[in-house]
Parts: sequence; structure tokens; C-alpha cells
Amino acid sequence: MVVLRETPGWTLLPWLLVGLVQPSQGSLVKTNLGLRVKRGQSASLQEGGLQFLIPNKKDACKVEVVLNEPITQRVGTLSPQVFDCHYLADEVKYVHNGCPILKEDTVKLRLYRFTVSETHVEVFSLRVVIMEPDCNIIKLGPKSLQVPEFYGLSNILDGNIVSFNYEKQTSLECSVRVTSHESHLPGHGQLVTGEPDLPSIRGDEPESFITLHQQHDNKARAKCKADDCLKGLKLVKVTKVTCDEFLVMGLRYQHIDPPSPDIDYITIRLDLTDTRSGSIYQSERAWIPVLISGAIPNQPPKPAFMSMFILEVDQFILTPLSTATVDAEDGETPKQLLVFNVTRPPGEGFITHLSDHTKPVSSFTWLDLNDMLICYQPPNSSHAQRRNYEVEFEVYDFYFEKSPPIVVHMSVRTADTNAPRVSWNMGLSLLEGQSRPITWDQLQIVDNDNLRAVRIITVDGLQHGRLTLRGGKGFMFTIDDIRAGAVRYHHDDSDTTKDFVVFRITDGRHQTRHKFPINILPKDDSPPFLTTNMLLELSEGQTALLRGAVLQASDMDSSDDYILYNITRPPQAGEIMKLPGPGLTGFPVHRFLQKDLFHSVVYYRHLGGEVFHDSFEVVLSDFHDPPNLSEPQVILVHINPVPDQPPKEVPGVSRCLVVKETEVVHLTKKQLHFVDVESPDSELTFTVTSPPFYTGSSRNPDAGRLFLVDSVPKFTKDSNAPVLRLFTQHAVNFLKVAYMPPALDIGPYAQHIQMILSVTNQQGGTVTGICFNITVMPVDNLAPEVILSSLAVREGEESPLGSEHLWLADRDSLEESLRVELRKRPQHGALWLDGFPMAPGQAFTLQHLKTLKVSS
Repeated sequence: MVVLRETPGWTLLPWLLVGLVQPSQGSLVKTNLGLRVKRGQSASLQEGGLQFLIPNKKDACKVEVVLNEPITQRVGTLSPQVFDCHYLADEVKYVHNGCPILKEDTVKLRLYRFTVSETHVEVFSLRVVIMEPDCNIIKLGPKSLQVPEFYGLSNILDGNIVSFNYEKQTSLECSVRVTSHESHLPGHGQLVTGEPDLPSIRGDEPESFITLHQQHDNKARAKCKADDCLKGLKLVKVTKVTCDEFLVMGLRYQHIDPPSPDIDYITIRLDLTDTRSGSIYQSERAWIPVLISGAIPNQPPKPAFMSMFILEVDQFILTPLSTATVDAEDGETPKQLLVFNVTRPPGEGFITHLSDHTKPVSSFTWLDLNDMLICYQPPNSSHAQRRNYEVEFEVYDFYFEKSPPIVVHMSVRTADTNAPRVSWNMGLSLLEGQSRPITWDQLQIVDNDNLRAVRIITVDGLQHGRLTLRGGKGFMFTIDDIRAGAVRYHHDDSDTTKDFVVFRITDGRHQTRHKFPINILPKDDSPPFLTTNMLLELSEGQTALLRGAVLQASDMDSSDDYILYNITRPPQAGEIMKLPGPGLTGFPVHRFLQKDLFHSVVYYRHLGGEVFHDSFEVVLSDFHDPPNLSEPQVILVHINPVPDQPPKEVPGVSRCLVVKETEVVHLTKKQLHFVDVESPDSELTFTVTSPPFYTGSSRNPDAGRLFLVDSVPKFTKDSNAPVLRLFTQHAVNFLKVAYMPPALDIGPYAQHIQMILSVTNQQGGTVTGICFNITVMPVDNLAPEVILSSLAVREGEESPLGSEHLWLADRDSLEESLRVELRKRPQHGALWLDGFPMAPGQAFTLQHLKTLKVSS
């Protein structure tokens, strides 16, 4: 059962509920203090400002903002559209649009109380008082925008017209948005930039002709909608800029639409955005006036003389009104922006909107009237005679001027038919997941000859629920079933707000179809869910703000501000903390609200350990009793290492290499191995700061080289191999770096070579002066070199054999090891060693030659 009631606080509709149902005694509204809001700003409904006589634990209770009443919320909006009667602070907010004309506004509200078996509905209004701000950000003056004539251009919109006063902080970004599409303003002009081209002037033309040329060009520009014909001007297409840029854009107002009131407006919205969290810190709206010279003050609307102001209505039939019945016109306001207000409703029945024809409306727009969405619902009582009613309207233009009263005559004629008809259809309202009977108060059917033969059959609808008849399936029922409350609708508990049933009503000979609407109020049964969960990045040891761009949640059934983040698994390498403000001490927390994120007070602090991947787990909950809980959600944290620790050498590394002069050898981790906990091996880069050099007295400049294994076709000595200056630990690990000894023979002795390296990690931490030792071992692979010169001996005499006759050398052998063996004796003499003749097979040394102990 649904019980409708109206409180004395709603004076616009004293007639709405007369005769609909039997109202219960008293109002459910305990306190209604209204709202006070500063012009262009917002105000929240505080807990004591609107209270209801409904216990929190007993019955479900919802408040719905009525949206199809254009005479309400004329200069602002109340959100959310549906909220709990026991709302939280800052949950319900009224935002004023900056209009300077009205000092009051009204919000129409519909209160629902859901008991186990009944739905009580009460309509009331919330009064909004608009006050002048004392410390607003947007300040007008000292000068104003003025247009000297029709089709003219105003002066430039700069800091003399409007200024922005706010505390400039590095974390605040100020932006201005021109809200023309939302406000339909300016109504008779457009925004342009630039300077108009001057008309070409002939020297023989009088000054009056020049003025006519200018007026003609201005009119041509006003009718132009593209930059190419604006002759020096450009249409403003950018709707959002920084505050400083807005004042230097050179904006002008161009008048394009006479006749117009002597004042027009440019509407702007200023946002101060917290760059850390991405949330709007403060917002303000304003209407910048434009004074138009030569125009007259705004005139009220007038009734249109082509309308009849008479509506013929069939008994019980919902009949649309049209512009042929009632209409109005206004010279300054387009018809689609006119609003009709019902100041005196009909004596019986009510005016309604087809979006929900079960509820009366007290106002509507000209567009709805023109689209035939506004109807008159005749009374549900039958009479033998024609009945006549009067309805009185007032029409408001865009600037809230109202017309004289307009009276429309409604004539309800009797209907002589035996077909069944729906005489009353109030629909059904229930809470999500509930069930309610369809009673005679909501659905009434008449039939002249045989009401008991009428059958109601379900043929369509029921997209989110089902009908039952006395607990069983209900697809067909009678009038007596409705009177007994035996027909019940059961909602399927889905997150839906509308449903309907299409009935076929027949008495056996006649039939008709009728749609029965069902309004579902949401209940708080859905947990919050994350809409944004991005990787949080910060540097090692730092503290990072948890911004809205990183972490944000939403709740379909309640205020997002009061989503609670419960930390069920804290981070391992850091902590979540609140930092209430600059200069204040932060403290670790185990839970925080979404509005804490919006206010930029929740941080992740890394504790400085060498752990660079972290995470924590949260469960989201709302403030429902008991709270709705989400599944555990994991937030990932990546810590960027800082160069606070250089690479370290692995213990046991030799940092030396032994290689034969004829071979090449790999550098391995046994000889060169550095590690860094903050960088992978592929990011540890070695630089050869001093190429290989001899540590002894060798003057050979070639001490060998490092090379990349992949740069040579074969793993052998190759003088064409490019010298390697940079390589990584990763390359060493995979045997990609090798050492090549000097290209020339090193001689008979082992050579000691060094090179100096440095190693750098990913963050720039460097270890320098790494000394790497190389020992190149000789290989005896070269034959001795021998140079002979002729020996002159006198006949019968003896002459010593010296090094000038026999020069002997070997680059890879010691002199002591060199031997000269006699293979064949001279034919005409003998070779003597220490005074003794030498026989074949006998040898002498290089020292013997030097000491002249060999003779012939």
C-alpha cells in the first residue's frame, strides 16, 4: 500500500493529493531549516537542518529530489538525486550557478518511508536563501562590459572587468571555464577575440557614410557563424583556460540578436584544483553582466493570442495539453526556455507529465508542452453531467519575469461506452528488493455494464520483477483481486530504478491496453568498488601522496566521500600515513576515507630499505549498517632506487688473467664480478678508463686490447677486432668479453700488463680505479735470425770469427740458449773453439762469438 501526504511547507501544490488516498495523520518531516548558500558557491545540508520522524533502525527511508519541476532549482542544483534520510555531513550539497537575479530558490523533495507492508510518500520543499558572498574569489569591477549599439562590440574583458582573488600556492591550479552550453548565456551575443577590420573609406564620402559602413559591417559580422566572414574577429572556441590566460585573451562580447534586454550575461566557472590529488579544492561560479546601450529592460511574457485556452477532456482519459490550448510568447527569451507555473490547479484531477503520469506537477517547460508531454488527468469519479474546471498559469521567462495570469478552461464530458477503462493509475513505489500489492488506491478500473466480467491480463513489461496472485503465478486477475490486495509485485533486487507492467483489460467484448509504472528507490546494498588503481611510484626513502589519479573508488548507493579504505594487509617496505597539513606531524593509519584522498592528506612513506617492490591490501566499505564490504583489493607500489650504494665486488674474484701471447681468453665472473642490489647485471656498466699498458720498462705501445666476442669471425687473434671501451656485467657473465694479447711477439720474458676500469650502476653510482692485472706468457714459436758476412783469412794464417761475421738473434729466446752447431767442416781449413778444432755436431754459443773464442 502507498500512502501519499503533503506537508504545509510545500505551498505550491495544496491540491495535489486531495481525494487521492486517505492520508495518515501528521508529517514525517521533523525539522526543515532550509539552506543558506553564498551566490556562486555551494553549501552542504547539515545533519540538524533536515530531520525526519523515522527511527534509523526501524524503517528504510529515502529522499528523492524531484527533477521534472522547472519552477524549482532555478539557480542551482541539489545532489545526489536520492539520499538516505539519515544522511552524512557534506553528503547532500546545493551548488548555486552564480545568477545575481534571484535571492531565493526552492528544491522540491519527495520523502519515502518503507515499512514492511506500506510505502508512505510525502512531498515537501526545501527553501534555499542566497546570500551575497563576503570573501569570494571572483570579483566584478570596477568597470563593466558595455556594448555601444545593436550588433556592436564590447570593450575587452580584462582585469578591470573581473579579477580573481585567491591564495596562490604551488599545489593549486586556477582555471576558468566558460559555461555557455550549460547556462544558455550569453543569450543575445557571442564571445569573440581580435580587432574588427576598418571599412574602406573614400575621401569624398561624408562622415555619416562612414558610420553607416561600420553599422553595415557590424550587422554582417553578427549574422556570420564562421571566422572567414567575421572580418578580423575570431569566435572563441576554447572553453577552459588558466585564470591568468583568461584575463589576457582579449575576449569581447559581440551583440548579434536584437531585440534584447538591456543586460546580458557571460557565465563562468572557476576551479581551484589541487595538482597533487587532482581534486577540485574550491569552485565558484559567476554571471558577468554585459550592458547593451539602446535596449530596453526585459519585458514579461504574454499569452499567445492564437491559443484557445480551452481543453476538451473525455471522462477518465489522460488528455495532453498543447500549444493550441495554452501558449505564451516573449520578445527576449526563446520559447523553449519559457517555464509555465500552475498557480491555481483544477478543482479535481491534476496536471501531470508523461515521464511519470502518476504524479502531479506544478510546472513545466514550453518544450514539454510543445512535445505534448503535459497532460490533464481527470478525476476518477463518474458524473452524468459535463464538469468544468479552471486552471491558472503564470509564464516565466529566462530572466524570471512572469506574465499576467493565464486561465485555461477544462471541460470533462461524460463518456457513453461499455468498454472497460482505467479511471485511476497512481503506479507503485517501493524499495529495491521489496514487494508491494497493487491496490485499489493505485489502480482503478470502471466498466458500465459488467465490472465483474473484467479481466486484467499481463502482456508486457516486468523487466525487473514479477507479479503474483495470492502467492502463485499472477498473469491474469480480476477487479476483486485488486480490491483485496491479492496482486503483488516483487522486485528482483537488481540495481534498477524503473519497471512497468502492460495490462490488457477486457470484459469479453471490449479490450484496451494500459501501462502501469513502477518506481524503485535504490537501497544501499552494493559495496564500493575501485574505479582507479594505478601503480604508485616513488623514490627510495621518499614519501608520496596517494592521489586521486592513483587510487579512487565509487559507490552506486551512497556518498563517495565516505568510502572507507580498511588496510587489511599493510605494506612491508613502508607505511600508510596521514599528514593533515604543512608543518604538522604525520601519523600511521590503518584506514582512511575517500575524502581524505581528495583533501591530499594520505601518503605512502618508504622506510628506506633495499626493497623496491611493495604492495598493500584494502577492503572498501560504506557507512551502511552493517557496512557493505568489497573484495580485497591490492595496490602496488614501485620504489625507484637512489644512488646511495655503489656496486660491490663479489668476494673471491681474482681480478687477474694469465694468457699465452698467441691466444685470446674470455673474461669470466671469476676474474671480474660486481653486483648491485638496485640494478640488474645488464645495467652494471664497466668503462675502460685506462686501456691495457705495460707495468715494466717495455716501450711497446701495444699492450693488447679488450674486444667483443661477437665482433670477430673466429675466436683467435685478429688485429682488425674493434677495441671495446664499454661493456656490462651481463656481457661478462655470458662470455661476450675477451682479451687479446699484443699483436707483436713479446720476447722471451712474461709481460705484466694492467688496465684500469670503473663500474656504474643504473642510478649513477660509480666505483673507480678498479685495477685489472694481465700476465702474457711468451711462446717460443719464432726461428732464430742469422746474418752471415764473409771472413777474410790470409793463406796459412788464423783469423777470429766474431759477431760481425755471424750475427745471431732470436726474439723469443735468451742469448744463453742460442747454439751454433757445426754441420760440415771447411774444405780448406778448420774451425777452432778455444784452440781446439771443432768436429761436426759440435756447437758454440753466442758468448763464444762475442769473446772471439771461435776462429778459422
